[in-house]
Amino acid sequence: MNSQTQNRQGAVILTSEGIDKFPPAKTEAKSYENCYEHYTLEALGDRTGKEPDTLIKVIVQQILDRVGAIVVEITGEVQFMTQRAEELLSQYFLPRIPYSLPESLQHWFKDQMARLTFNGDVPSRCLPLHIQQAGRQLIVRLIPDPINEQYLLLLEEKELQSFSIPTLELLGLTKREAEVLFWIAKDKSNAGIAKVLGCSEGTVRKHLEHLYGKLNVQTRTAAVMVALEKLGLVNG
Repeated sequence: MNSQTQNRQGAVILTSEGIDKFPPAKTEAKSYENCYEHYTLEALGDRTGKEPDTLIKVIVQQILDRVGAIVVEITGEVQFMTQRAEELLSQYFLPRIPYSLPESLQHWFKDQMARLTFNGDVPSRCLPLHIQQAGRQLIVRLIPDPINEQYLLLLEEKELQSFSIPTLELLGLTKREAEVLFWIAKDKSNAGIAKVLGCSEGTVRKHLEHLYGKLNVQTRTAAVMVALEKLGLVNG
């Protein structure tokens, strides 16, 4: 398959095979800090020593195999789409028209655009969309580039985290703090947690203070909710 394939809807589907044939053009490295994760799309010269590649070619080279990428106009019309993005859309949105944004994703995109504000030339952070399916979830992030009239959608599939002591430790909690939070979610009192862990209630309260600080919360309920959000088990 060529590096770009025109489909009947007008969108260009990009694949990694033959990407060196994609037309080069001048561009600069773009760093996006307005999303939950920091994305840097680095513009590199191609192997023939020509001019730096286009934004689309850079996207394909760096993230095609693991993250779907879609470039849309402000109207939501698809300009470019990677094959991985098409696969993910087909998996999570049915029925749908191939190589186009599903209706529900169109609504989400327009809602994000309506909420978009600017501090100087810097756009506000866009909240990601989470869609769960059969133990996995699709995360859609919007990266606006209104100056160049391009809007990038990044689609990434991840396994759903379970609410367990090992996964709670991934949030920066110690094993004891994770154990305390786990049993809080099971609706156990401090006395009940102390009995399970074989420690005093005072020790449980000390662990609570520490995990409150790490999660930036003040209550047991808030601690559980923040942990669920950070694990991607509920939408923020």
